[in-house]
Amino acid sequence: MRAAVPADFIPRKLFSPVALADEEARAHLRRVRSKGALVRISRSPLPYETILVDRRVMILAGQETPTGREYTVTTSQILVDGVHSLFQAIWDAAVDLETYLLSDVPHLDADGRMILKALGSGLTDESAAKRLGVSLRTYRRRVAELMAKLEADSRFQAGLRAGELGLPR
Repeated sequence: MRAAVPADFIPRKLFSPVALADEEARAHLRRVRSKGALVRISRSPLPYETILVDRRVMILAGQETPTGREYTVTTSQILVDGVHSLFQAIWDAAVDLETYLLSDVPHLDADGRMILKALGSGLTDESAAKRLGVSLRTYRRRVAELMAKLEADSRFQAGLRAGELGLPR
């Protein structure tokens, strides 16, 4: 997304939930959105990448391989119009990024909220376990369960994800 595009140009990016696989991917989509693009998430399976330019040019990108990606470029108006129609149908059924993220909010019971609060307090595992009245092993197991619920690879990501989802602590 370059600054040289016309002021009235609004790019639309359509992704499947796979694009939200990790925090880095979610951050990328937020950056894209912050630059003015409309971002929607579709439950429909999508090809690797399809780019429509001014409804005159279409670029289809294959999947990433060790030898690179294969691209197909066409100006065939029949193909461009057909793919645009399919894109529009999927776009209309998709939800915007924030709506999708908020609809994917896991339920945290009282124990989950206490663990989340302990993580945010900066206490060591030993101190947090003692404060919560559980063994160190139980505390660590509950932290791991919470991270899995939040789809986080680290405790830091769990905190970010909880904040992003507006989870009570």
